[in-house]
Amino acid sequence: MGDGLIGRRISPGRTAAPAVGTELPVYKPITDQPRGFDLLRLPGVRRFIRWRYARLVFQVPLLLLALFVIVDGFTGRQLAPRNVATTSVWLHYRGLVVIALALVGNAFCASCPLMLTRGFSRRLERLLPSKLAWPRVLKNKYLVLLLLLLFFYSYEAFDLWASPWLTAWLALGYFGAALAVDTLFPAGTFCRWVCPLGNFNFALSSVSPAQITAVDHDLCRQCEHKPCLHGRESYADPAQASGEFAFVPLADVVHVNGSGRFPGCETDLFAPTVQSNMDCTNCFNCVRACPYDNVALTLRSPAREVTRAPLTRRGGLAVSLVGVLLAFFGLLNAAAMVAPFHGAANWIAGLLSVESEQTLLALLFLIVAAVGAAVTTGTALLADLAGGGRAEPVRALERWGYVPAVLAFGFWASHYLFHFLTGALSIVPVFEHFFAFRGLPVDPNWRLAQLVPTRYLFTITAAVTSAYTLLALFVAGRIALRDFGRRGVVAMWPILLYTLAFAALGLWLLAQPMEMRGTILGPSL
Repeated sequence: MGDGLIGRRISPGRTAAPAVGTELPVYKPITDQPRGFDLLRLPGVRRFIRWRYARLVFQVPLLLLALFVIVDGFTGRQLAPRNVATTSVWLHYRGLVVIALALVGNAFCASCPLMLTRGFSRRLERLLPSKLAWPRVLKNKYLVLLLLLLFFYSYEAFDLWASPWLTAWLALGYFGAALAVDTLFPAGTFCRWVCPLGNFNFALSSVSPAQITAVDHDLCRQCEHKPCLHGRESYADPAQASGEFAFVPLADVVHVNGSGRFPGCETDLFAPTVQSNMDCTNCFNCVRACPYDNVALTLRSPAREVTRAPLTRRGGLAVSLVGVLLAFFGLLNAAAMVAPFHGAANWIAGLLSVESEQTLLALLFLIVAAVGAAVTTGTALLADLAGGGRAEPVRALERWGYVPAVLAFGFWASHYLFHFLTGALSIVPVFEHFFAFRGLPVDPNWRLAQLVPTRYLFTITAAVTSAYTLLALFVAGRIALRDFGRRGVVAMWPILLYTLAFAALGLWLLAQPMEMRGTILGPSL
């Protein structure tokens, strides 16, 4: 045991001078972090989060829901509006995801039931000589980009929203993929490098109002083993420790529930240097592993992360492309539910002599991806040149890619919220039907559906889109002035026009009569 911070008890908020002759480990400079209100200071929250089974409390309900999805998807009535699989996944889950991201952060990754496969993966690990290393060539978000493209394409090509059976297979496949990846590769690999839904949440949580931070950075500077990153073990008897993590005596743990084995961050985030929500699943392993209660969940401005360019250090160009493609795939996903799209699709099919719907959709997704990336890169280059910068496409896209990420959140939130508000109450008769279909004396009340009257839907969704458009305009202005000084007033204009054009197209789509996929309602008027 070294002579650093570990091995000596320190009160929160205070630091201990290192012992004479002690050589503290090399410590990278602490990056700037928000200093807002710590949500863990709310009564009972920190104590609950420190409890080792806190995450399980949220995972179990979603696991039960996943079981309902699989059972009803495979054995229930194959009618989307009356099946738990399609209704809960494509209506309720997506709506609640964006609400959580906007109000709190990445709450659904925090309660992800897929991580409950870890127990099985540890048993299967024993059959392997050792864990495999995730290939260096895949340690980026390009595989995620491909999987997101495949996911959105499959949703349209195979009408996943209308097929309980396929939705159940998708859920089962997700569990199988998480189990396989976490068995073969280090924990956290699936979340960080593979899961398309998790990375959807990561990208959009760039505008979430909370972020993991350190309370007292001096404590982190002197902490020898960095338990928030690497994990710790604490027992009354050191002989109980497995040696997998650093041993921290119970006498050094300043909070209750400190005994046991506490993993660190599985996606390699070090609490005092966190600048972005990218790759943060909000599992709060860092909170439980820190012996000194020195990790916070801090409120911040939704514009903070996207005006400080942290993703260029965490993920570079690939992360910028994720934000860009999410923005344009959001438009395509909504466009596929309005009449003008079908007319345009038929015209393209005739022009290219394409007869297969799947082939046509593949072409449309590739066209949208290429056009979205090209238009965004071209606009970013024009902005850089207007600001006096050089013509460097990659640098330009990394600089301005935060703007389409904000637009992506605004439009996905509007679209998902639209569907959620039209069918939120339908979850009640759908579950009633689940039991009635299996012989129980339950009479589903199919009149329950809309949470908000139709006449208010456009006003609400337009307000959400407009709010995030204003945020995107603000972000563009901040980036321009930050990087180009006085010339930023000129540099920002191409991006401002790009933002307004995207918003206008988004509002036009939201104003169209839209297919009510997977609900008991007809097209909205």
